[in-house]
Amino acid sequence: MFSRGFFGAVALQSLIASALAGQAIINNHCGYDVTVLSTATNAQTTLNAGGTHTEPLSGQASLKIAKDPSLLWAHGITQFEYSVTNTLWYDISLIDCANGQDGSGCPGHDGGIKLEASGGNCKVAHCPANAYCPEQAYWVWNDDKATKSCEDGQAGGDVTMTLCSGGGQKRSVAGRIAY
Repeated sequence: MFSRGFFGAVALQSLIASALAGQAIINNHCGYDVTVLSTATNAQTTLNAGGTHTEPLSGQASLKIAKDPSLLWAHGITQFEYSVTNTLWYDISLIDCANGQDGSGCPGHDGGIKLEASGGNCKVAHCPANAYCPEQAYWVWNDDKATKSCEDGQAGGDVTMTLCSGGGQKRSVAGRIAY
C-alpha cells in the first residue's frame, strides 16, 4: 500500500510542475468580443473586449480565435500556436483568415497582434495593424519564418498574445499615413 507521504509527495510534485509550466494568455484589447477554442482542453469560451483568457501551457496546442463562434473550425480564425519541448516555441497563424496579403478577416489584425514569452531570452512576434507581416505571422502554411522561440533549453514562463496591440499604421483625416 502507498503511504500518505507518497501521495503528499506526488501532489507536491504535481503542484510544482504546474507552477513552473507557465500559462497561455490572450489579452483582448479590441473593441469587440471574440470566442476562443483551445485544442488542449477542447473548451470554448467568450473573451470580452478588454478581457483576458488564461490556461496552463500543455505540450502543444492551438488557441483558435474567432469573431463568429460558428467559424472556430473553419476560415475566419486567428491562431495562437505553441509547443513546449526543451524549448518554448510559439507563433501567430493567419492562414485560416487571410486572403492573400489581406488580413482584414483575422480577429485582432485590425489593431495589431503581438505574441511574446517570458522566462528567458525570448523573441517577440508583432504584426502591426492591417500590415502584411510574413516574418511575424504565418500567412501560408509552409513558411517557417514566423516561428519564434526562447533560447534553447528555456521552456518555462508564460506566452502572451495581445489582440489589437496598437503600434500600427494610422491614417490621418487627410488620408496620409502617420506613425
